[in-house]
Amino acid sequence: MMCTTLYDAANSFVHQHFVEVSMSEEFLTLRPEEVLELVGCDELNVQAEEQVFEAILAWVRHSREDRESQLPELMSKTRLPLCRPQFLADRVQQDELVRCCHKCRDLVDEAKDYHLMPERRPHLPAYKTRQRCCTSIAGLIYAVGGLNSAVNIFCTGDSLNVVEVFDPIGNCWERCQPMSTARSRVGVAVVNGMLYAIGGYDGQSRLRTVEVYNPETDTWTKVASMNTQLIHSSSKIQG
Repeated sequence: MMCTTLYDAANSFVHQHFVEVSMSEEFLTLRPEEVLELVGCDELNVQAEEQVFEAILAWVRHSREDRESQLPELMSKTRLPLCRPQFLADRVQQDELVRCCHKCRDLVDEAKDYHLMPERRPHLPAYKTRQRCCTSIAGLIYAVGGLNSAVNIFCTGDSLNVVEVFDPIGNCWERCQPMSTARSRVGVAVVNGMLYAIGGYDGQSRLRTVEVYNPETDTWTKVASMNTQLIHSSSKIQG
């Protein structure tokens, strides 16, 4: 029983601290089957799938002659369709090891098709487009904007720029960097690990402005505004 508990605790630590572990000498000396099992795991705590790709490249290059043949299978466990198109084109596709391997190039083409031809997405294996459950957005619940406690029966009150995140595993709420604009009835969406606050009401007028939150840096950035104002009825989203 103790050995099982220790094994589970060690696995949990590796999953939670995957990025740091992947930069260690211990990771570089893992056996191929151990790396395959690790990078295929849903529970990896990564900000983006790009970090998994960089980890497997580092492992292969550590002993290239012995490990290069493992790259296609490792890349098949990496969820390349979840990588940014720019990363696929500028980093993955241009890598020497990838360019020299027909199977690897096919996997890159598959990931690029995911972005270029949405109609083909249902044909991909489900795991390739499933977010890791420990990414900074997936598995968390964000409460964005809203109204203060001085709300009356007419649902009026001061709009808020407050943002909070709930971690179901840790059972706790934490404050995030507030939005640059107070928004109630704001629309919220998650795209490529980034959280978008869309439109809403600032207490005086309907908004068409949009800003995006990067959970890795805890910062908000304004992006292009919508053509028309938009108000939604909900300001909560589950990642």
